[in-house]
Amino acid sequence: MKITHLTTSLIGLGFRNTIVVQVHTDEGLVGIGETVLKRRSKTVAQNIEELGRYLVGKDPLRIEDHHEKMYRDSFWVGGPLHATAISTVDAALWDLLGKSLGVPVWRLLGGPTREEIPVYCHCPAGESPQEFAAHLKRCRSWGHRAAKTTLPVFYGQAAGPGKAAGYSGSQGRLGPSLKETEWFSTATFARIAEFFAAGREAVGPEFEIAVDCHGRLSPSAAIRLCQALEPYHLLFIEEPVPPEDPQALREVTARSTTPIASGERLATMYAVRPFLETRSLSILQPDVANCGGITAAKKIAAMAESYYVPICPHNPNGPIATAMAVHLLAAIPNAYMLETIGSPEDLDLHAKMVADPLRPQDGVVRIPTAPGLGMDLLPDAAERMPYQPFSATR
Repeated sequence: MKITHLTTSLIGLGFRNTIVVQVHTDEGLVGIGETVLKRRSKTVAQNIEELGRYLVGKDPLRIEDHHEKMYRDSFWVGGPLHATAISTVDAALWDLLGKSLGVPVWRLLGGPTREEIPVYCHCPAGESPQEFAAHLKRCRSWGHRAAKTTLPVFYGQAAGPGKAAGYSGSQGRLGPSLKETEWFSTATFARIAEFFAAGREAVGPEFEIAVDCHGRLSPSAAIRLCQALEPYHLLFIEEPVPPEDPQALREVTARSTTPIASGERLATMYAVRPFLETRSLSILQPDVANCGGITAAKKIAAMAESYYVPICPHNPNGPIATAMAVHLLAAIPNAYMLETIGSPEDLDLHAKMVADPLRPQDGVVRIPTAPGLGMDLLPDAAERMPYQPFSATR
């Protein structure tokens, strides 16, 4: 079997574009993979085309060899932009291997280690603690057992009057590009705590709540946030400081009783390694669609296992990327939980893009049993759901 050509589709999926690659072979089998890099979609698509020049004519089943060459032979090895393109091609090769053997990808990775994957959904903070409490109840009504929000009162000023904005679904008070080193009122921590006090009261102790800081804080500010939120027993506090410095994150982790999660912006095992060596995080969040694909994510998970760190993949992505993460988690011992958007609206978008997308029920996703990743792109999905340009702030 030889690779004949690659096709790349940019598909508008709500608030992001998904980039789907199909690897075609001379035996008629087609492998599929997906990635999302919301603000650089066309750059990634161009990189996939360049990777295709290497792959055409090759045996698609030499996955490890191709992964190493796509990474090393670029010379400029690191970074999410390059790893993101490799990720979707790598996933398509695993999909081809599974289809050629008639088994799901998790079987090829040594699984299963479990039959279902716990998931959490996204939950907007809203304008007030009362709104946040109502949003959490809505998430619970969808069948979820866990939800994640972003920092209340951050984000949103750029959208204009009367329009919800940013990940928090509110106007916020703090500018969308506020630097982590700039001053903001110390009263902000008490205000943020009010949201989580209301949220915890609304859903009780059994429902898990997490918060994503998107790297918006300095280490000292992040420590104050952790102290303010300690009474509410959060599942984790995600990316409290910018992603470049493991020592800065370690300062926060060492002072927090709440687990600190991070890693979505780290590509390849080489970028992850110093965060593990310095004990800088409690939960690792590689994105299978950005870190180098299934091949890289399996290696990252094994490294994390040696430090007793669980894997909780970043995944505000589309249905194929969700399947990629599910197959990984089904085959590793240190699987923790999987991020999803999780709303009925987003799940409907998944169903418009692929046949038989994975759907959470009662807070879990059952591992798929179809060959490969178990996903096929619906005809004309790119035409029905066209690419949309996106730009945003940190």
